Amino acid sequence: MKIGLIGDLEGEVDAAVDCLRLLGERGDVDVACQLGDLRLGYGPDPEGYLDTIESLCADYGIELQCITGNHENWDLLDALWAEARWQDADGTLRPIAVRDHISMLPRGFRWELGGRSFIALGSAPSVNRGLLTEGVDWWPTEVLREEHVQATIAGGHAEVMLTHDSPDRPYCTAPVADIMAGNPMGWPDDVLAYAADGIDKVTRAVLGVRPRLLAHGHFHVAGEADVRLPSADHDTTIWSLAARRDPGNVRVLDLDTLTDAAENATA
Repeated sequence: MKIGLIGDLEGEVDAAVDCLRLLGERGDVDVACQLGDLRLGYGPDPEGYLDTIESLCADYGIELQCITGNHENWDLLDALWAEARWQDADGTLRPIAVRDHISMLPRGFRWELGGRSFIALGSAPSVNRGLLTEGVDWWPTEVLREEHVQATIAGGHAEVMLTHDSPDRPYCTAPVADIMAGNPMGWPDDVLAYAADGIDKVTRAVLGVRPRLLAHGHFHVAGEADVRLPSADHDTTIWSLAARRDPGNVRVLDLDTLTDAAENATA
C-alpha cells in the first residue's frame, strides 16, 4: 500500500489542488495524510476551501487524513471535540469528519494502515503569534500539552509517526537544524522560548514512540535524515516536508518498505 504525505497547505486552494492531483493521477494512492496547517475554519472562504478539497478527494477516491497544525481554528476544533459524537465512550477523542473524505485527527490518535501502526501528534507553537490576533487567526490551544506527551509515551511504539512540529537536534533533518540553530527570521528570545517548549514536547514524545519513520511539516523545508534514537534497536528515518507548492511538499510512502515510492514528488 502507498499513501501520500502532504506538507503545510496554509489555506492555499491552488496548493491543495496541485498536491491532490499529483497523488490522484498516480492511480495507486487511496489515502493521503496532511501534516498540519491545513488552516481549517478560517481565511477568506473556509467552507469553499474545504469544498474544493472534498471535490478532488471524491474524484480521485482519496481519503485525506489531516493532523492538526498551529494554524487551524482551534476554537472550532475544541468545540467540535467537546461534542459527544467525536468522543468514544471513555472520552477519548475521535477523528472529526469535516467532509465525507476529509478528517482531522486528534493529538495522540493511533490507527493502522497497510499493516503498519501509526500515531498522529499535531500542534506546534506559532512563532508569529505576535503578528496575529487571538480569536481571529491565533488560538492559545494550538500547543501540545504535557498530557498529550505523556499519553503518547504511555502508548508505546508505533512504526510511523506523523507530527506537525519537528523533534530537536540531533533528531531532525539538516535544513530544520539550520533553522533551529540560525534563527533566520530573527525572532526575539521570548518567541524562541515558546517555540523551544513545543520542540521539547514533541522530542520527548518521539523518543517514547521510537518510530521507524517520522514525517512532519511546520518548518516549510524539505529534508531527510536517518537517526538512531536512544534505546532504539533500529534507525528512524525523518522526513521534513516543504509547504504550499514548493519542491518537496509531497511524498509517497510505500508502507511495505517505509521508503519513498515517488522519490520526492513535487506538486
